[in-house]
Amino acid sequence: MMGNQKENNGVAFSLDGETIATASADNTVKLWNGWKFDRLHEWGCNWMRDYLENNPNVSESDKRLCDGVGGGKSEVKSK
Repeated sequence: MMGNQKENNGVAFSLDGETIATASADNTVKLWNGWKFDRLHEWGCNWMRDYLENNPNVSESDKRLCDGVGGGKSEVKSK
């Protein structure tokens, strides 16, 4: 997630799952509105799937963390 000036070191989700707050090492908080947790989960799995499945240092159970999640590429943008 791009938007903070330095690396993110915290994240929180709203109760409805549509707003994410990220905290940065630059002492700022950025709100990301209009997201659904399921969409973020799908985007993350699309991004990490090859790494999880092919890295020899990832446990067999972790290689399957994204099984059944999405399949196509999702675009995630800050609002």
